[in-house]
This record gives sequence, structure tokens and C-alpha cells, in this order.
Amino acid sequence: MDVISIVIPVYNMEKYLKRCLNSIEKQTYKNIEIILVNDGSRDSSLQICKEYQKIDARIKIIDKTNEGVSVARNVGIEAATGKFIAFVDPDDWIEPNMYESMHKTIENYKCNIAFCNYSKDNKYSSSPRLLKVKKNVLGKLDIINELICNMIGIGDILPKYYNIMGCIWRCLYSKEFINKFNLRFKPGITIMEDLIFNIEALIYCEKVCIDRGVLYHYMQNKSSSLHGYIENMWTDQIAVHEVLENVLCDAGLDEYMRNRLDSRYIAMAACSIGNEMYRGSANIKDKMDAVKCILNYEKLKLTLERAKHYNIENIKDFKNKDEVVRETKVIKNLLDYINTSEEKSRDS
Repeated sequence: MDVISIVIPVYNMEKYLKRCLNSIEKQTYKNIEIILVNDGSRDSSLQICKEYQKIDARIKIIDKTNEGVSVARNVGIEAATGKFIAFVDPDDWIEPNMYESMHKTIENYKCNIAFCNYSKDNKYSSSPRLLKVKKNVLGKLDIINELICNMIGIGDILPKYYNIMGCIWRCLYSKEFINKFNLRFKPGITIMEDLIFNIEALIYCEKVCIDRGVLYHYMQNKSSSLHGYIENMWTDQIAVHEVLENVLCDAGLDEYMRNRLDSRYIAMAACSIGNEMYRGSANIKDKMDAVKCILNYEKLKLTLERAKHYNIENIKDFKNKDEVVRETKVIKNLLDYINTSEEKSRDS
């Protein structure tokens, strides 16, 4: 029976870790190795890992200094001995049949990557998130159009159409495939590192299979930081976007996905502008200065102009009038704000 290596980066997760480990220990697929990479936790996470290791010989613990989730996962990949590699976040949990089902799927279809559905959970409810692809096996063109495109960004600037989280925890990967293309997480990227990993993996992959089970439980969070100010959001988002563009450029897909990249960039700006309003320690002037700094990015201006042309000239033939009006208004308001700010700067 094939070994599946499950890599779990752990950093200050004492509140959730037992639930996660309990769900993994209950897997109906028994031939697993559980690689816990303690990334310099300052709480009782390491002690919890050791307690579970005493009762489950399948658990391996790697205790290291804190270097971030990307490095922790890379350390886990290097330590993995299984034919397949999976990733679980320590504040989430999985269904008992997750890896039995996914192993059967990936073996049946002879693919290098298998995807499953997941559930977005919170304290009060659980909401399934289903892949809307119709085929159970995707070839290269389908991988680009159905998966990569919808991970990069929506087809227009309002998030009402189909998009896919670029998360790694819904996947099962062939270790041979990962090592063949030296797929690793990029140190220094503090957000969406899994999106970048998956985009690179899918670019190299010739065939992907879909397990229709809702097998992973993504806990929505988890952290009050999602509802408050996030420091360096704009600069971190830019760093991710630049890496994505470079990855797609190397694959010759950047212009093919230009509108998706533009949609993503505009959404980044809008989100970062909203984030500034949560900066409680700053006064209104400081907040508005930060907003102006975002809006003055030359790349944002160029992106908005391209989006303006695309949304007004190209999509009106296959969208209803109200949708076009709403999208045009979003772009127009951002452009008007930028132009007004530039005029005030010249007059001062």
C-alpha cells in the first residue's frame, strides 16, 4: 500500500491542533506518515505534538526555529518518504475517508495532482465549496482555462462569477512530480504562498483529476485579524502579484490571462484601501495619505485604463445592461479619484 505523507506546519496552534490531529489519526487510509513541522511555536503546540507522537508511531516531529510557513512546508517536503504528499493546516480538519478517497481517485486516473471539494466552516455553520468543472479528468487546456484562470482572478472586476481558491490542502500530489520540477514554496512570501505553489504545479501538470467528495474543512477564521487592520497588506499583495506575473510570463501565459491579472490587481487595491480604514491608531489624514499612495501607483492607473476598455467595449455583448453599468461605475469612480488627486497635487 502506498504511503501518503501529510505535512502540517505548526506555529502557535494549541487551540486547534488536537482537533486537526484527531481527524488525521482517524483516517480510514492507514498507511500515512504525519510530519509535524513545529516552526518555533511559543505556546504548548510542541508539547501537544509530542503527546500524540507517544501514541502514534506514524508521527514525525521536526522542531525548528521560526522561519515562516513556506520554509516549514519545504522542510516537510524534504522529509517526506511517501509516494504522495498532502498538506493540512493545523487549524483545519478533514473527513475520515479523505485520503482513502483521494488515493483511489489519483491512482484510478493516473494523475500527478488530485483535487477535492471542501467545506468553509465557522463556529455556527458549514458551507460546501464545490468545483464547478464538469470533467473528472482535465487535460492541459482544461487545466489552464478551468483551474489556473479561475485561481488567478475572475473574468471581470466584480466577484460574482466562478473563482477557485488556490489552496494546497484540497490536493494530493505525486512526490515524484513535485521533485521532478523542484516545486517548493517561496520563502519571504507571507501571504498566498500556496496559490503560487499550485499555479506553478498546474503549469507543469499534464493531467489533473477531481474527487467530488467534500473532504476538507477550512475553518474561517480563526483569527480576528481578518476583520481588522493588516499591516503591509498592499506591499505584500504586490509582491505576490509580481511573482504570479513572472510565473505566468515564464510559461507564456501572462497575456492570455491579462484581464484576469488586471481584475486581481484592482481587487487588491480595493481591498487594501478598505484595509486602511481599520488602522485604528491612525488619524483620518494618515489614512487618506495611505489611500492616495495606493491610488498613485502607476501600474494601478494603467490597469484601470485597460479594465475600463475591456469592461465597456468587450463584455457588453454577453452581459446584461445592469452588470455592465455596475462594473463601469466601479472603474470610473477609481479613475475619477485618481485624476482628482493628481489635479490637486499639481495645483498645490
